[in-house]
Amino acid sequence: MPGVFRIFLGVVLSSNLVFSIPRFAVKNGTTCATCHVSPTGAGLRNHYGLTIVSMDELPIQWGRKFTDETYTGTVGGHLQAGADLRLQLLIHSEGDTVRKAAFFPMQGDVYGYLTVSRAIHVYAKLDLIRGYPEFWTMLEFFSGDGYFKIGRKIATYGLRLDDHTSFVRGGNLSLRHTKSDGEDFSKEGMPFSPRVQMPGIFEMGLTLRDLFLTASISNPYVFGGETGFQSFQGLSDKNLTARMEYSRSLGPLSGLAGASVMKEKDLQMAGAFGGISVDRFTVLGEVDVAKNWVDGGITSLASYCEFIVEPIQGVNLVGKFDFFDEDMDLLGNDLTRYTVGLEIFPMAFFEVRAQVRLTRTSQGMDQPAPEYLVQSHTWF
Repeated sequence: MPGVFRIFLGVVLSSNLVFSIPRFAVKNGTTCATCHVSPTGAGLRNHYGLTIVSMDELPIQWGRKFTDETYTGTVGGHLQAGADLRLQLLIHSEGDTVRKAAFFPMQGDVYGYLTVSRAIHVYAKLDLIRGYPEFWTMLEFFSGDGYFKIGRKIATYGLRLDDHTSFVRGGNLSLRHTKSDGEDFSKEGMPFSPRVQMPGIFEMGLTLRDLFLTASISNPYVFGGETGFQSFQGLSDKNLTARMEYSRSLGPLSGLAGASVMKEKDLQMAGAFGGISVDRFTVLGEVDVAKNWVDGGITSLASYCEFIVEPIQGVNLVGKFDFFDEDMDLLGNDLTRYTVGLEIFPMAFFEVRAQVRLTRTSQGMDQPAPEYLVQSHTWF
C-alpha cells in the first residue's frame, strides 16, 4: 500500500492539466486566444472554442450531432460558466514483478467569467481537487489588441503544455530516478510546480498583427514565499517573465515560433519553442535552459518534442520525447522519457487518452518498467 499511495500522490501532485493544448494553435497558425477567454490561453473556452472547435472540428464525424450548436455557456449575456473534469487510470510496476493500478481524479476545475463591459472582464477558477484559486481582472485597450491583468495566476512562459509532468514544465515532483553516480536526481523537470499556489501578478500583453507579446511581474513563485499581494520590496524579490510568439498560416503550412525569459532571485531561465503543421501532421517542441534551478549554480536543460498524426478527424496518434539534463557540465545525469499514445474525441466535449511511457536514465543505471495511462476528459 505505501507504494500505491506514493505513485498516486506523485502523479496527482505532479500533474496539473489546466493549460491549453498548443498543438491546436500550431495547426491553425494562431494563438491560444482563438479558443479561450484568456489572451494567453488555458481554462475556460470562448464562443469559438465551444461552438466551432469543441462541436465541429474536434469530434469524430459520425453523421449525428450530439449537442446543441447554440450552447455557449453564457447566462444572461454577461456571465459564462464552465468546467474541466479528468479521471485517470495509472498502471505502474514496482520492481520486476509487482504491478499496481490506481484510479483517481486528475482535474476538477470550475470557471466563471464576467463581462462587465466591452473592455473589462473578471475571471475566476476554483480547483476542486487542490483548492488553489486563480482569479484576475482584465482591462482591454487598443480595441482588444492589448490588455492589463491583475490578480493571481502563473506567469506566461513557453508552450504551457497540458501535461505538467513534461520536463519543460514541472516534471516528476515526487518520484526520483538514480543517476550514474548512484545518487537520485535532485530535480526532474523545470520549476512550474502545481504544488505552489498562484502568486499575485500584474501582466500586460499586446498583439501586433501576427506577433503576441506578454510581460509580467509577480510575487515569488518558483522559490515559494508569500503568494498573496505583498507590498512592493524591489525587483530582486519578484518574478519577472516575458514571452513573445509569432503565429502564421501560409497556404497548407501553419505554425508558430517564440521565446521566453524568466528571472526570480538567482534563477535565470530562457527558452525557445515552436511548431509547424501541414495537412494531418503536426510537430512542436520546446527547449529551456535554467541557471541556479538546481543548487550550486548548476545550469540545467530540458527539451520536449511532440509528433501528431491525425488519420481521421477525432483520432490522433501521438509520440512524445522528453529530456532533462540536471547539470549540463557533467555526464551521467540526464533523464529521457518516450511516450506513445492514442487520443480519441468520440463526441463533442469528450476525450479519451491512452498512453505508454518509458523512462530511461543515462548509462542505464535506472530502468523502470513502462507506465500505462488511460484518461477521460470532459469540459463545457
